[in-house]
Amino acid sequence: VHARQLTQSISHLNDVLTQRLVQLIAQARGLDLSQACWLAFGSEGRGEQTIATDQDNGLIFVSDNAERDRPVWLAFGREVNNALDACGYPLCKGNIMASNPDLCMSLDAWRAQFDQWMQSLAPESLLRSMIFFDFRPIWGHQDLADDLRRWVGEAAKDRSLYQRCLAEEAFRTR
Repeated sequence: VHARQLTQSISHLNDVLTQRLVQLIAQARGLDLSQACWLAFGSEGRGEQTIATDQDNGLIFVSDNAERDRPVWLAFGREVNNALDACGYPLCKGNIMASNPDLCMSLDAWRAQFDQWMQSLAPESLLRSMIFFDFRPIWGHQDLADDLRRWVGEAAKDRSLYQRCLAEEAFRTR
């Protein structure tokens, strides 16, 4: 088996488990997943997970008052993160998980965060964008992730200096 096939198979199995946990926990909490989308980032977002992997996830939710509704989604994220941990997917040491308030946000807040990373050319912002721009929807209202992806694509077109910095970083990374 080629490495790419193996990582895709592992990622698929991880996706199926995550999807089921998200479904079960949302159902138990009475949450409507048509109002949210569970995201995968980094290697999980690229479908390149290996057997020894941790969690890299986040959540987009729909709300007319995000600060009011965020605690409900954070508690949901924490429960899913803990369930994944119990299934053998360790919690992320870098706290790249849906239980982190910085990764559990409304669509507008995600756009603002991504915009901030693209405007700041600091190494930390470039690193974060390289991790988080490799996102994909795992479960829930996938149009939220699609909308965010389209927005990032459009926003990045107007930032040639940002694109240059990312390209330089890609050439430095083997």
